[in-house]
Amino acid sequence: MNKTRIALIGGGPSALSILKKALSFFSKQLADGESFDVENSDANNSDGRVSPHLIFDIFERNTALGKGMPYSKDGASWEHITNISSDELAPFDETLLEWLRQQSPEYLAKYHICKANLHEKHVVPRLLFGEYLQAQFSALIGKCRTAGIMVNVHLQCNVLDIKPSTEDENSPERKNSPERINSPERQNSTERQNSPERINSLEPQDGDNHSGINILTNSGWVTGFDNVVVCTGHVWPKTHEGKVKGYFDSPYPPTKLQRKYNHTIAIKGSSLTAIDAIRTLSEANGEFYQTDNQLQYRLFDDVPNFKIVMHSLEGLLPNIRFHLDDPLVSDEGMLSEQEIVQHRADNDGFLSLDFIFEHNFKRTLKKLDADFYQKIANKNIEAFCQWMLESRKAYAPFTLFKIEYLQAEQSIKQESTLQWKEAIALLSFTINHPAKYFSAEDTLRLRNHLLPLIGLMIANIPQSSAAQLLALHDSGVLDIIAVDSSSHLEIEDDCDFHFSYTDSDNKPVVNTYKTFIDCTGQKSLPIDAFPFKSMFKDAEPLVAKVRFKDKHQGKQHLKENPKSVCIGSDDEYYLETGGFAINDDFQPMLANGSLNERYFVMAVPYISGFNPDYSGFDFCDQVAELIVNKLK
Repeated sequence: MNKTRIALIGGGPSALSILKKALSFFSKQLADGESFDVENSDANNSDGRVSPHLIFDIFERNTALGKGMPYSKDGASWEHITNISSDELAPFDETLLEWLRQQSPEYLAKYHICKANLHEKHVVPRLLFGEYLQAQFSALIGKCRTAGIMVNVHLQCNVLDIKPSTEDENSPERKNSPERINSPERQNSTERQNSPERINSLEPQDGDNHSGINILTNSGWVTGFDNVVVCTGHVWPKTHEGKVKGYFDSPYPPTKLQRKYNHTIAIKGSSLTAIDAIRTLSEANGEFYQTDNQLQYRLFDDVPNFKIVMHSLEGLLPNIRFHLDDPLVSDEGMLSEQEIVQHRADNDGFLSLDFIFEHNFKRTLKKLDADFYQKIANKNIEAFCQWMLESRKAYAPFTLFKIEYLQAEQSIKQESTLQWKEAIALLSFTINHPAKYFSAEDTLRLRNHLLPLIGLMIANIPQSSAAQLLALHDSGVLDIIAVDSSSHLEIEDDCDFHFSYTDSDNKPVVNTYKTFIDCTGQKSLPIDAFPFKSMFKDAEPLVAKVRFKDKHQGKQHLKENPKSVCIGSDDEYYLETGGFAINDDFQPMLANGSLNERYFVMAVPYISGFNPDYSGFDFCDQVAELIVNKLK
């Protein structure tokens, strides 16, 4: 049996999910009594079973696997808390709760956790959660090797480029490949292949096989891969940061914000990214304390003018964690793949946003919360979003936030869900994968109306973060300004930023700040920003784009937004949504109309054009299964 060598670029949660799915697939095969082709196999386990044919090489630039950006020091400090609990994770062999119970009281106390109070709804510091993921990855690698799936891990290994192999014997990758000298085959040692030190080895299994794809790292070339999965995670490019003093393109890593500021800081956005910045800044400039069962906050004496101002669309604040009846996101009861295929066949290839809204949201609500359903039964997407915004704008932002904080607290205590919020999370999950089949008109409706609301509704910030925001606001340290999509920033000079918006009386306002932090979250990145330039040296990748159903609309949008609308070779109008065009298996499509089946792209900034809700472990789990089904 020929071995299939797969490179995973990035060793965070996405790579962890892929390895877990691969092990699950082969374990199921053995449990079901399926046999491999023994006659043509070249590798058997010691018990006579034929080994799975997959070999994984994981390339991780940091010192540990599993953590990724959000759960390492790249994206978190001790004050940052997860928004996911043990029962909301797609199961590993060891749950988060089981792992926590195995840790010593002293170890948990470092993260302000009392071991006696642990439960499955516990949310933990992100750095601690990263330790859990690292432990699961290590255990998973051991189980894979026992099952016959070889895994090579390259830590502190920066991938510089990825390119198809060349037949040229003098090419750099063939001449400088370290495994040509040190490959396991040349050593002919089974013990060497399975030794623990291979976890940091740069030696692939088939050292002299140079067909396929080659990986350039900071230590040289690693050659001969059959498939590459790019799962590099979040990317926070710098545009003004480092050039303009006082400007931050993101709050990551948080260490850069950990200092005292004796002035007002402007934050753009109110998402989870904004909450991260607020927790970092507030810890550096004051302290929280408890009195009469209420959390309060006081500034340090040397920063009396410290203040944070959020600038949020419509003045909205994120949703707060509540009890979930179904903590594991599932598409059970939603539109089936067959129903979507049939609908597209009847609709010129398009999936209607209204169709999925009616079936995957309103129909679900009719079963779960008939009273709420009656309020929205006759509303389309625009009317529903407008109704939601108007009902929320009836309260001052922090007044509504306090009400929802108490509602969420009651929901958790009584183990009673908030059905409409759970239904919105489900809608977001089910929209994500088939979004590439929306028309350009529906894509714009999704972006302009539904996604801003969904983004806040599925944030689910922890109770402790909500309590801190309320304490900061009550102390006069935190405020929020409602802005619209026309708001913008002008950079005058270092520490001189002018934020313009229109207030509730429709009057123009300009506020000036010395520090500005962009907290609008992960942005979609263009193909030009993709770091591995040689991946597509033989054929240009296709930019993600969706067709206008109505040519007249497309023509009008081309006049208004010539940078985002183009005319295709079929004389149709297309809205460019950004990043790679990928198929349902996350393989990049090429400009010449073909498909590159050797690559898979999970790197979130480069696929959000076709996957608007790409965050979370449910996403990783779903995509990993699709990819492994193609690799197996």
